[in-house]
Amino acid sequence: MRDSNFITKDTVLYVSLAERPGNTGTIWFNKMFTQKNINAIYKAFQVDRGDFDKAFDGVKSLKVGGGAISMPFKKRAYEMVDEVQGVAKKIGTINTFKREPSGKLTGFNTDYRAALSAIPEKTNSVALLGAGGVAAAVALAAQDRGVSNLRVFSRERTRSLIPNSVNYEWIFWERLSQVEAPEIVINCTSLGMDTSSELSLPESWWRRMELAIDLTFRPEGNFFYRIARERSISFIDGKQMARWQALEQFKIYTGIEILETEAGY
Repeated sequence: MRDSNFITKDTVLYVSLAERPGNTGTIWFNKMFTQKNINAIYKAFQVDRGDFDKAFDGVKSLKVGGGAISMPFKKRAYEMVDEVQGVAKKIGTINTFKREPSGKLTGFNTDYRAALSAIPEKTNSVALLGAGGVAAAVALAAQDRGVSNLRVFSRERTRSLIPNSVNYEWIFWERLSQVEAPEIVINCTSLGMDTSSELSLPESWWRRMELAIDLTFRPEGNFFYRIARERSISFIDGKQMARWQALEQFKIYTGIEILETEAGY
């Protein structure tokens, strides 16, 4: 175990860059670094939308060891790393990066791994809410899980990051109540992140829904969570999704695999 004097010039810094950062990841990664006796620290940073390029240039200049990228920066981060590995090449976004011994920054996508863990195999119909960076990874995971009917609902009319290799139907948000209710609903928007913008769904959807997955998280639970619980619908919240991502990220950073049962996220 490390003491209060462990931070030195050799301590490696890992970061999270987000427009709306939380504390969960910072607390968990620092706990894991302590338990595994790794000379590293983790810190989340708030980054305004117009400042991401400058922030990431700072990451490069300061030789940060690695980190997490949150919305809305996942596409831009993909463009700024030196190389991309694994499924991130198919997705076109990253949420994780690591500094290699050569000094180059490599990008990864662990959103995809989390989505694979959440989506049951051979599901017939999925409604994917949102078309941004995290939705890109979830859409590919849904297709790889064998989802036969994937619909993507977007509040944006001109912008989509869903990979071209994914077979899906694009539907404008205003038509939510006009389409057949899905078995699974996955919220990849920011709706529900705070009380000012809750996610509201058509009543017909709730009657058929078997599983609700939310990429946002509020400790007290948001409206999406409360309605699902009231109707006894299985629910996977953003904290569970973040746990699956974090386990994969820790392995990328350190080469150490941590079992979910020992994670304590």
